[in-house]
Amino acid sequence: MYEKIFGKYPQVKVINYVLTNPERSYSKKEMAVGANISRVTLDSFIKDLVELEILNKKGLSYYVNTSSKIVKTLIKTQIMLADIIMNQELEKSEEILGEALTDDEFEKFMDSFDYEVDIDSEIEKIERGEISVTKDEYEDIVNKGTKIFSSNPLDSDIILTQYINQGYDKGSINYG
Repeated sequence: MYEKIFGKYPQVKVINYVLTNPERSYSKKEMAVGANISRVTLDSFIKDLVELEILNKKGLSYYVNTSSKIVKTLIKTQIMLADIIMNQELEKSEEILGEALTDDEFEKFMDSFDYEVDIDSEIEKIERGEISVTKDEYEDIVNKGTKIFSSNPLDSDIILTQYINQGYDKGSINYG
């Protein structure tokens, strides 16, 4: 979050990385790799982060100093920034999508489509060989009714984009 605002400076990258999980301990190597900086670069300023009480050092491990006023402020700020950005993105999506439809408006919209499939008729066409489907697709249609295939003519042009041989008795055609 802070990188978007303050840039990709090594200190910002490290702070941003350790604040994602402030309860765990980090080695220098973990911080350098996680922040995508070199270990030498980290060594050049890690003492500053300890002096500012952002990090605590215990042996070879570093911990985020969650009792530090600076860290508390950084975490609160990060949460506030995330909330602001999330709200901005939601506003953008509402501008693009417009207002949500009521249930009645949605039903009216869905009912405006005049396309119905007689599943029994379609199964008969498959059994007569008028429509090619795989064995698995046929089983889904007959047993589960989850997939519906139609041989009704379409109102738009169809472009044959490829033939796919899937190792079944019949190949399948991909229309696009």
